[in-house]
Amino acid sequence: MPKFLMRCLPVGHMLSGFVLAASVSAAVAADYPDKPIRIVVPFPAGVSTDIVARTMADAIAVRLGQSVIVDNKAGADGVIGVMDVARAKPDGYTLLIATNGPLSAAQHLKKSPPYDVLRDLTPISDIGRATFAVYVSPRTPAKTLPEFIAYAKAHPGKLNYASGNLTGQLAFAQIAKTAGLDMTHVPYKGETNAMNDMFGGHADAIIATLGTGLPMVKAGKLRILAVLGQDRNPEIPEVPTLTEAGVPAMPIQSWFGMMGPARMPTAVVQKVNRAVTDSLNDPAVIKRMHMISVEPRTSTPDAAAQVLRTQLEAHGKAIRDANLPLN
Repeated sequence: MPKFLMRCLPVGHMLSGFVLAASVSAAVAADYPDKPIRIVVPFPAGVSTDIVARTMADAIAVRLGQSVIVDNKAGADGVIGVMDVARAKPDGYTLLIATNGPLSAAQHLKKSPPYDVLRDLTPISDIGRATFAVYVSPRTPAKTLPEFIAYAKAHPGKLNYASGNLTGQLAFAQIAKTAGLDMTHVPYKGETNAMNDMFGGHADAIIATLGTGLPMVKAGKLRILAVLGQDRNPEIPEVPTLTEAGVPAMPIQSWFGMMGPARMPTAVVQKVNRAVTDSLNDPAVIKRMHMISVEPRTSTPDAAAQVLRTQLEAHGKAIRDANLPLN
């Protein structure tokens, strides 16, 4: 309702309008969902975000009593998938598995951002945190992060670091700037491709998710030097954190969340939030998340919005500090 009309209307009429809107929202939620729900994944099948999406799809389908379809819309560092959801009808039938790359970082890396994450999306729930780690090729002599930094300094301009996503690119750029390293960035379309090239001798280092990299470490194809985050990971307690390895901790986080288009009915948001929360308290879902090194987290929609705002600001500062070029 236009503000000038609200100023002219009696208070009773305004309250009636609010009650009517709430009643409509509740009525919509009562029938929701009465058809399949689509969850958009802004990355290819098989990566951590896709596995999180499929885990959540199966779990919330049971709780909402309706089929949930996962739709991979990969491309442009996740931007294409986010745009698909931002432009969708805000009825709760198109949802997004959100993550830090296209939500926290992309808006700061684009000369003309195609969306405004705070304006064009509705936060529904937090889902969890992924662990990122620093990996190096076995052909490098370094066994620790300080040894790798010393090795890179001794060979300026001769080493490169790969990235399979914006978080990995940004995190390594921060380390390179902090340590004063002269290394070349080589972008890949995904972590798996980048790591395979590392094993083949085409890349020297990468920061990537534990879920993708740990199997390759166990197979002897990569060496892990440190984990990002405040605490050591229980799967690999012998591997130090960045801080323990002598590198300042990073304010950026790798997070997963559930979102929808802007202006979703509040009652529908709450219904999806309850389904997500119940799912993330399910031992089977927790086990599945832990298998890909994701620590589940639940939240209210307001708390999910705060995560988005905090990480949007943290990624923006990190990108400016690292002097990453706009594209």
